[in-house]
Amino acid sequence: MIRLESSDGRLFAVDQESAYMSSLLKNIDQDLGTVINPILLPNVTGTILARVIEYCVHHRDDVQLDKDVEDLLQDDNQVEAWDRQFMNVDDSTMLETLYAADYLGVEPLVDLGCMFIAHIIRDMPVDEIRLRYGVVEDFTDAQRQQMQMEADLSK
Repeated sequence: MIRLESSDGRLFAVDQESAYMSSLLKNIDQDLGTVINPILLPNVTGTILARVIEYCVHHRDDVQLDKDVEDLLQDDNQVEAWDRQFMNVDDSTMLETLYAADYLGVEPLVDLGCMFIAHIIRDMPVDEIRLRYGVVEDFTDAQRQQMQMEADLSK
């Protein structure tokens, strides 16, 4: 078992196979072993770490296929029901889970999170995306004109 401590002091014990879905945890465990026990994760709260662990435990026996994210976006039926339910959370939880997965190096969860966010925003107007996710537009007029020109050329 690999012991983890979240940023808010919650302790978790995770089986090695599930923990090794995280490249960060795998590297720490292989390089340092029991020297660091528990492994401190200052960038992940207990609530979000519990979600990432839940994902890893559920998918620990999966064979990692090189599925193209674009193919998954085109065919929603390729995403299993458990994953759909797992990602059926508010925007804040989804983004925090995605940040934690990226920090921990859980690539299948990063891919799943990105796919779900892409699915949510694909038909959304830019202003609505900015408002929903708190994206501040800080482009200069010249940069906006350049982007518009490039967009027009790509059509």
